[in-house]
Formats: sequence, structure tokens, C-alpha cells
Amino acid sequence: MFHFKRFSIDDSNCGMKVGTDAVILGAWTEVCEAKNIIDAGSGSGIISLMMAQRTSDAQIKAIEIDENACRDARNNVANSPWKSRIEVINADVIEFPMKHTSPLLVISNPPFYSETLRSPEQSRALARHDDEFGVGSLIKLAGKFLSFQHDSLAFIAPSERDEEIEFLLSLSRLSPYRITHVYSKKCRRAIRTLWQAGCDKFNYSCESTDLYICDQNGMYTNEYMRLTSEFYLDK
Repeated sequence: MFHFKRFSIDDSNCGMKVGTDAVILGAWTEVCEAKNIIDAGSGSGIISLMMAQRTSDAQIKAIEIDENACRDARNNVANSPWKSRIEVINADVIEFPMKHTSPLLVISNPPFYSETLRSPEQSRALARHDDEFGVGSLIKLAGKFLSFQHDSLAFIAPSERDEEIEFLLSLSRLSPYRITHVYSKKCRRAIRTLWQAGCDKFNYSCESTDLYICDQNGMYTNEYMRLTSEFYLDK
């Protein structure tokens, strides 16, 4: 059980456990305009719960293909203050009929490994590898549904895929307007990139920033502590 300030997460049946990527994405994503939120590949429901905490009336659909992960997500939502606003759906997000009204936010911490080598645990392999659902299919999916100015897609991916992701976004007629490169420590290479994009017909200007989790001494930076302060108990 992982305890946050306003909710708790039981991820005992999930292939992927609660991690820094999901917390950073949930805290970083711009949500002020979103009224409908789709958490694509929701796992334990952590991002859905963060979105509920950060919005006053947004309706959230947590879509997860793995039945065991859905069981955890449903329990986590049921024990939260926002159970009336989050619906956990056991389905393949690629095939799910997304009936929604704008402004729409599609958010995801998608699988991003594409290596042939698989985890021996089927659920963990499904959660980590993008053969079935990953960054590319997420972007393609969002490209079908983002059409209004305040619709957006937010996700996190390895920084080594930045050029590929920029190309995939352009193919789906999406344009990034917020990019943050995440560093585990100062003086190291970026390990993750946070993306938020909208329909390219609106000619967004793009804001690019850096986020350092730890300083050179291994202590959390002030910027990381500010970002996550509404969630972590020790921040």
C-alpha cells in the first residue's frame, strides 16, 4: 500500500507498481481546462486519482486492459474522495469507443520498451512493452479525438525517443506546446521527457523546460518538491 496525502494506492495485482514517472506526469500535466479525462492504460488508477484531486468537476475514465490491475484500480477509487467522478473500465483503449465532450485530456504513462526480451511475468510484460499499446499507438489514438483548442494529450516517455515522438506527433497532426526534460540528477543526461500536445491547426507555441529530481548531492531539488508537494506525504 502506497499512501499519498489524500488517497492510497494498492498495486499488489498490477504488473507495474507505483513509480516516479506516473507521479511526475500526474503533477506536471496542465489540467485547468479539462472537463473529460481519459487515463489510457490506467494500471492501479494513480493518475486518475491525481487528476481527480487536481480538478473540481472533471469526469474521468480509467481504461485498463488487464483485469487484475482493474481490480486494484476499482478498490483504490472506491476508497478515495472522488469515486463519483472516476469510472474504471476493463477494456482495450485502442478499441474503446471514446464518446466525449470537449475540453478533453488524454493522459497516459504508456509502455515504452520495444525490445524482444520479455519479462517472464505476463502482466508485467504487458505493462512495460509497447507491442500492443505504446507511445506510437497512444499518439495515433489521440490524433483521432483531439479537435478543439483546449483538447490535449499528455504523456511521459524515454528521452532517447524524443526525435521519434516529434515525428509521430506530426504524423497525427498534433503539436507539442509543453515539453519538460526530466533528469534524475544534475550533470546527467535526461532520462524522461514529459509531453503535452494539441491539434496542430491552432499553431501553439512550445514551452520547453528542464526538471531535475535530485541535486549533485542526491537531495531532492526544490522544483521537484514543489511539483509533488500536493501528493507525497514527506513533501
